[in-house]
Amino acid sequence: MPSSSDQLISVPQMSNDSRVRVFRRHFSEKGEFEGLEVDGYVIISNRYVIVCDTLLCPEDMDILMDEIREELTGRQLLVVNSHADWDHAWGNHYFADSLAVAIIGHEGCRARLLGQEARTELASFQQRYATFSNVVLTPPNVTFKQGMTIYGGDLTIELFHAPGHCHDHIAIWLPEISLLLAFDAAEMPLPIIENRFAVPAMFATLEHFLSLKPQRVLCSHGKTIGVDLVGKNLAYLQEVERRCKMLLQKQRPDAQELEHAAALIQYPLDEVVAGATASKGPVDEAFYSWAHDNNVRCILQWLMR
Repeated sequence: MPSSSDQLISVPQMSNDSRVRVFRRHFSEKGEFEGLEVDGYVIISNRYVIVCDTLLCPEDMDILMDEIREELTGRQLLVVNSHADWDHAWGNHYFADSLAVAIIGHEGCRARLLGQEARTELASFQQRYATFSNVVLTPPNVTFKQGMTIYGGDLTIELFHAPGHCHDHIAIWLPEISLLLAFDAAEMPLPIIENRFAVPAMFATLEHFLSLKPQRVLCSHGKTIGVDLVGKNLAYLQEVERRCKMLLQKQRPDAQELEHAAALIQYPLDEVVAGATASKGPVDEAFYSWAHDNNVRCILQWLMR
């Protein structure tokens, strides 16, 4: 299996506080996910070292733990899963043999990692990619429903439910340094809604983020630290909703028309990306065209319910 040593790197420029370290995983194997990048975090407080997301595989955690080994002296290790998606929680098994390590996540994250859908997805990935050869689905062993607070001494780590992208999605707020770890609930150039039933939750999550008034926001994809990202994501969804309502005053699209939902409301991806002025570098047009169509379709279906 290929080594991850050249694929997991530290990105210190993403953090303005030495107690929060950012690590970026680059996926280089040929296939539909080639070029994907995902960020994970390590929070180092007086009492705890908290690994936030275990990325793609146990090998990622092997490298990460080597990077932070010295920080573990005198501190307890904790692990947090933001949600159960394959690029966020499939490295959990690295910690499975340690009875002293709590893996913390939403109760829905545990349910997803124990479910048949995750087993089927892993089997498919293992057939196509060597990266996942050693992945064993390992769910959180400490769960919560609405929120959980970890008191680290110098830092307070507030975990809270932040659904919309996934029903089990959480976010982390560090009030002492006004830092929000949004994970996949915010993204450049646009967030991704789970399904039509998640539409109200996605709006509510972004509105909650804004109410915190963060001074810095880190998300899992997009290489951005801009505080305005959350506001732009919300404004994008509000514009989609506005155009959807205008369309529904004239017609009720059928299932076939909804396959190309963005065209129905005359809101091309180019216009969306142009509004995301903080975007750096090229946008994966194939992926975000799918994501944009998905969001428009979800909002239309929600409005037509």
